Amino acid sequence: MLYNEQPASRNQMISTLRRLGVEPQAVEQPLDLSIPENKMMLAFYLAAPEVENDRRALNVFHGMRRAKKEGRVIGIAPLGYSSKVTETGKKYIAIKDDEAEIMRWAFSELAAGKLNTEQIWKEARAKGLKCSKNTFWNFIRNPVYGGKVFIAKYKDEESF
Repeated sequence: MLYNEQPASRNQMISTLRRLGVEPQAVEQPLDLSIPENKMMLAFYLAAPEVENDRRALNVFHGMRRAKKEGRVIGIAPLGYSSKVTETGKKYIAIKDDEAEIMRWAFSELAAGKLNTEQIWKEARAKGLKCSKNTFWNFIRNPVYGGKVFIAKYKDEESF
């Protein structure tokens, strides 16, 4: 029985087994590989899962791109927001008051320029923020807080 996600690896294993005099058989699609035409069927059986995975990956990519174009956040909601779902099933992010208050304060302090990022992080933690310094740094650099969603260039579409 052969199991491997990579077609090249499967093909190599089949060749190795045949050189050793072992005739590999698929449980679900038994083929007599001594008949040349069955090699075409084997190639189809081995390629079909890869094609299916590629199609699924492409569908996910296009779905995520469409969501970004609609202004939706991909992934987890940033600090100060929570993920919600409308009655119609559409996902969105909503303000989470307690965390949002701390993040508003942090951005206000950053804009004032009187404290450095580490000092603001320490004060934010004293106010109840629960995150590491590195995570805080990532939060304050997140373009979602500015209402921006970046969409990378793809084929003939420009980035925006």
